[in-house]
Amino acid sequence: MKRSSVQKIILFAITISSFYFTSCSGRRAVFLESQEIPKSNEVVTEVKLNIRAAADSLWELRGTPEKALEMLKAYVTASETNPTDINLLARLSRAYYLVGNYVESDPDKKDELFTKGLETGERALGLIPSFRKSYTENEDVKIAIKEVGIEGIEAIYWTGANYGKWAAEKNLLVRLGNKSKIEAYNQRVFDLDRNFFYGAADRFFGALPTRVPGGDLNLSKFHFEKSIELAPNYFGTRTLFAEYYATKAQDKDTFVKQLEYVINTPYDLVPEIIPENKYEQEYAKKLLERIDEFFK
Repeated sequence: MKRSSVQKIILFAITISSFYFTSCSGRRAVFLESQEIPKSNEVVTEVKLNIRAAADSLWELRGTPEKALEMLKAYVTASETNPTDINLLARLSRAYYLVGNYVESDPDKKDELFTKGLETGERALGLIPSFRKSYTENEDVKIAIKEVGIEGIEAIYWTGANYGKWAAEKNLLVRLGNKSKIEAYNQRVFDLDRNFFYGAADRFFGALPTRVPGGDLNLSKFHFEKSIELAPNYFGTRTLFAEYYATKAQDKDTFVKQLEYVINTPYDLVPEIIPENKYEQEYAKKLLERIDEFFK
């Protein structure tokens, strides 16, 4: 009887744990929802192109907080006039991420931005026929995301990036409840193009072990170093390597080495990411100033 009782208790505990980790996602996905399409064809192609061109012009100026906010508003307007443009929605998802990550400091507003970036990305994915078909049939993003090809990699990545930022500040149950889904986005990026967005997938898999209980720090270091190998002058990898891995592993040498590289290297070596690298350079300075806080 004792053995049977213990087995029942264990089974009950496993069932409860499974329920929490699968149901405590903290949100409902919007893949199958769509933005309201304009009721008439009044928004003609030329107007759509002009609105998009205005947003793209502001995108090039995103290196200052003021222009970044203007850029985001412009892309929101562009998406409202053309809500079925997958590439536009992917760009808007990235814009939400940029403002949430680099410009906004208020926690609640950051959460709102990452939520909107995540939902925008989900709507973009929902417009991809292969994804929509699979998700409609099984309601499992981990299965459906495998149906998206290289043409959808922007939407995959920025949806996952916003998802990760959204989950990062939630409680442990929510983080664990969403972990496998966020991993699925990044695994798909890894499978499609490991080099995408300056070693993005390896950067994610470097950060992940430092954000969950019992994470493998050797695996974290391996992926961060691989991401740096793929794109040595994308500063975001180095600041994450310092902030996440080095502080967790109490590796002061790595912390200093990575941040000093970012601070001392010109931020304009890669033209496409000058704004991001400029933001990261300023952040690296702030992190280095806090060294005594991280290493006692």
